[in-house]
Amino acid sequence: MSETRNVVPFPLRYRNAPAPERSLSRSDPRLYEFSESELDALCRWFSAMRYAFPGTEGVMVVSRQESYSAVGLYNRRRGAPNCLIAKHEVAGTARFFWSTEGEPPRPISHLSEITNAHIRAISPPRNEKGWLDPAGWMGVYTSRLIATALEVV
Repeated sequence: MSETRNVVPFPLRYRNAPAPERSLSRSDPRLYEFSESELDALCRWFSAMRYAFPGTEGVMVVSRQESYSAVGLYNRRRGAPNCLIAKHEVAGTARFFWSTEGEPPRPISHLSEITNAHIRAISPPRNEKGWLDPAGWMGVYTSRLIATALEVV
């Protein structure tokens, strides 16, 4: 895909392709984009938060310039969380960060540190059919903003 495009077609093809025989460079999106299993965990987290806090919406951003991916949840109603989970490439290693409204991001050891804790606290029904929202999550994922370096002409 051309480096001058700022939209990546859905679904991403390289995720299912075998890894090339080269080391990952700083600009390699596999270092900072959420993996398939992380996207599944984020879907469950997003769904549980929507179940607990009706009206919760999500947004995803992938920044090629800053080497990070982030998912933010927001809700205009009081009492509902506005928060962000980010995966950032730092010195060739993926790191996760967590932030709530008005607070700076803090490092976390793994995505599950936040997602699993929230899902346990919400305690949704065991039957996920009643609360899992893959269609809503796919809306967040497919409308994500992919930011690439801008070219000056």
